[in-house]
Amino acid sequence: MPSPSLDPGGLGIRIAEIPTSVQSNPLAGAYIVFKLKPGTTVNEKIQVANTTNAPMDVVLYPSAATNIKGNFQPLDAAHPNLLSSWTSVTPSSAKIAAHSNLSAIVTITVPADAMPSQQYGVIWASTKTYPNSNAVGGVSRVGIRMYDPVGTGGDTTPGTSTQGSPTGSNGSGYLGAIEIGILLILLCGLIGFIVVKKERKRAKERRRKRRKSED
Repeated sequence: MPSPSLDPGGLGIRIAEIPTSVQSNPLAGAYIVFKLKPGTTVNEKIQVANTTNAPMDVVLYPSAATNIKGNFQPLDAAHPNLLSSWTSVTPSSAKIAAHSNLSAIVTITVPADAMPSQQYGVIWASTKTYPNSNAVGGVSRVGIRMYDPVGTGGDTTPGTSTQGSPTGSNGSGYLGAIEIGILLILLCGLIGFIVVKKERKRAKERRRKRRKSED
């Protein structure tokens, strides 16, 4: 029998189908890049993946973002913008079986009186994580960036972000609980090594002084 994989898997998200209206945009396979028109509604299909060995409760939701001088920064739910208020995800939550995918629809409904503007946001998939029975749980989330200007102008070109790629097992750039746990283990190991090394040095110095006093 083949040995089981040591890869714990994780949560992933991607564009599932590129809408016809943006197929000419080379970035449409990675980002939501509509040029929005007032009074219209657009939809895009995304896919969320659970590559772990256990079922996963996932919440899907939009949030605002900024893109100042090419620095893309997601904002928390307490700071919505126009794009996040126009956007919904269906379903908004689901239990995804182990090694399974969930299809969801992102809907952007633009008011008829929307003024020309540049809008940024993120579609998040979020789940609680528990690295082991003795660890404090955390939240791991992954997201797809949204570059969606309103009107005929605007820019759908991503800039450089300090948050990292929007896709992948934890592509939001935020450390999930598993990654934090690993970092803590490595940090504790490094601290332990330094303490032991210093203690050995002190013990060696004490032995040297003892031998000197005996002489």
